[in-house]
Amino acid sequence: MKQVTKWIRHNQGLFAALVICGGLLAWTFGCQSKVTSLVDDTKKVTAEELNLEIEAETNRLQAELDSLIKRAKLKQAELARQDAIKAKLFEFASITAGSGSFNPAGLLALTGGLLGFGAMVDNRIKDKVIKNRPLNKSGPA
Repeated sequence: MKQVTKWIRHNQGLFAALVICGGLLAWTFGCQSKVTSLVDDTKKVTAEELNLEIEAETNRLQAELDSLIKRAKLKQAELARQDAIKAKLFEFASITAGSGSFNPAGLLALTGGLLGFGAMVDNRIKDKVIKNRPLNKSGPA
């Protein structure tokens, strides 16, 4: 032990270099490189764990994208249905006007016809209410 101490005393620079090299070797081969996680900013992960996180996030985002596409298709189908109803109404309005193209007069005729039908239904309902109302036997006030 005395000889080692004497050698260290005479070769301090070399000893310091050996200690640093040993530390670097231990750090290089003993410690895995880590980065901040994609999912949790407080957690450090290795390259393998990072690859797993990337794969999991890719799958999650793909599922979310698939869901978004399905919802968009449903909304597009709803828009197509609404447009088809409008087209039928415009077609009816053009037929009502008697020409082959859209005519504002035909749209007015359609609107008037629908309002008239609504007023007729409303009058039938009012007549039924009046007919079923109990009579007041005390006479007029």
